[in-house]
Amino acid sequence: MNRAVVVACTIPMILRLAPAPSSAQQEQKPVQPPSRSKAERIGDRAVGNLAAWKIKAAENVLGANEAELGTTPEYNTALGYLRAIQGDAEQGLALLRKASEAKPTDPAPEYYLGEVQYWRQNPDTAASAWKSARGRAKTLVDVNSADAYAQYYLGASQARLKQFGPARKALEAAREGGFDPTLVDYQLGLSYVLEEKWQDAVAAFDAVAAGDPKFAHLYFYRGLAWEKLDRKDKMLNDWSNFVGLAPTAPEAGIVETILGAAKR
Repeated sequence: MNRAVVVACTIPMILRLAPAPSSAQQEQKPVQPPSRSKAERIGDRAVGNLAAWKIKAAENVLGANEAELGTTPEYNTALGYLRAIQGDAEQGLALLRKASEAKPTDPAPEYYLGEVQYWRQNPDTAASAWKSARGRAKTLVDVNSADAYAQYYLGASQARLKQFGPARKALEAAREGGFDPTLVDYQLGLSYVLEEKWQDAVAAFDAVAAGDPKFAHLYFYRGLAWEKLDRKDKMLNDWSNFVGLAPTAPEAGIVETILGAAKR
């Protein structure tokens, strides 16, 4: 079963109260985390391209940096995600596990392990990986709430674990910290899809489109939201855009079938 079916089928599927801070605590301000290393920046760029289904761009980024960075956990995280998207889930999982073991503080490899296991219809294994990602990210956020990278993966993991309120709070903190706003809006959109808040999902994906109109999967998920809102015309338009941008995506086959039937 492909990603689209899994997501669509599972859609129907607390905040912790902290003690009031002391005056000394109130005076403390988050410290900006140190600049990200080249390996981290390259991994971020490749993963961002993959989220937008810009596979060739991700391949180019990784290929150009393989000689220098190919043994780093950040590189292997992005490469593992790429291999899984390309259809080699076993190699992808192996690379992600390697990255996770090499950098046990990083939430990203655990987050993508969860994604790949979810695509493979292993929900319990996926949830375990997302919980691990959430724990790693929470540890980083507890050290420094201004860590936008940690806030992003905290929010993304919480959304998958259906902790929607905390997820959106973390994602907005990631935005405030300077994380890519298009990726933040995309994750917000997914959180609304999973919670079946269709109009909110449309608004979030509208923001994605404003930031990057070639972000392929925004059209798939916004189309799904339009279908739930009984706007077949908008659904068909979005899904046409999706197929045009991501003809090799696993969801494309089902979408093309629906589009073909609508033309008869």
